[in-house]
Amino acid sequence: MLLRALCVAAVDTANRAGASAGRIAVVQSTAEGASRARALNAQDGLFTLVERGLSGGAPLERVGKIGAISRGLAADSQWNVVRDVAARPEIRVMVSNVSEAGFRIDAPFPGRLTAALHARFTRAREAPPVFVIPTELVPDNGPRLAAMVHELAGKYDRPFRDWLKARVRFCSSLVDRIVTAPPPDQHAALEAKLGYRDALLTVTEPYALWAIEADPAELHAAFPVASATVVVTPDIAFYRERKLRLLNAVHTATAPLAVLAGVRTVREAIAHPLLGAFQKRLLFDEILPATDLPTDQAGAFAHQVLERFANPWLEHEYRVIATNQEEKFRIRVVPLISRRPQPSLALAAAAHLTFMRAPFDALGEAALIPEFAAATTRWLEVLSRDGVEAALETLRCT
Repeated sequence: MLLRALCVAAVDTANRAGASAGRIAVVQSTAEGASRARALNAQDGLFTLVERGLSGGAPLERVGKIGAISRGLAADSQWNVVRDVAARPEIRVMVSNVSEAGFRIDAPFPGRLTAALHARFTRAREAPPVFVIPTELVPDNGPRLAAMVHELAGKYDRPFRDWLKARVRFCSSLVDRIVTAPPPDQHAALEAKLGYRDALLTVTEPYALWAIEADPAELHAAFPVASATVVVTPDIAFYRERKLRLLNAVHTATAPLAVLAGVRTVREAIAHPLLGAFQKRLLFDEILPATDLPTDQAGAFAHQVLERFANPWLEHEYRVIATNQEEKFRIRVVPLISRRPQPSLALAAAAHLTFMRAPFDALGEAALIPEFAAATTRWLEVLSRDGVEAALETLRCT
């Protein structure tokens, strides 16, 4: 859904503007995704994108048909076709989006990507360079994916490894757009309003950003999608840090508290008298001061984040946000923890340990900071004795 709402939409916008960004062959890499490939093909690659949200506090809605997809392929049953597509000289860009768990060398994805690139080397080694753009929400996803592919390429001959270095550009990227699957009743209501059926109806917020780390001129020559929502720059550190800390860290820090309190969605949490206040305090009083982001830009983005959280049309569930919670907490939240007073982060850490049923040392280096460890221990006692709402009320009164 994220790729459809952000990356596919960006290609579609570029094509409509006359930039000739090309069309997309979608590869579903899991057995569960094979049905989506079939649905794409049944609809000739077309799907409806509904953008709904708040802009400056006012409701905003846009509806469009997206036609940038040529076909869908299922990797498990059509791997030879996937290899054929990867080897075509006109293919200039490969975009990936797997889970954090799938973005490791012992998972299927890096091996499949290496095999697809080897097919390109074997059949079209003089083809123009290909850009590999991972969108997984992990730091330095470009170099990390490159390292996995180069290690896996060790089983092939030296010419292939040399070709990888010369002809494949691994570009880190950062994607920022909240996309959710509408519940069946909302899906049906939207179809009734549209006047047609769409199995791939995609609902998202108006906000969108895809920041790609590359030489702008080189990438634009192969992939002309730069726009207000697609930024190509030699260094995306600012965009990555801004989203990772001011949006993702807030989600990950809040998710255990919300789940333990029985609050289902982000929208409900931001409207909750205690969880809403917790998120504002966490964001402005503790996370912002813990970053090196420019104050003015970070503050404006933080206010925008809260407006996005309040989107009345998105069902962004904490049970989904809490997927891979332990790894997300380690990457997104732990680096923000320091010796300064951080009561909201300490409560978030206590809720995280309670939710995960994890030992204290699961906090990693944060567990070694005496002041933070002591505060987290106190919140663990409050949570076990009085519950989440009492803990949040206690925090509000401090």
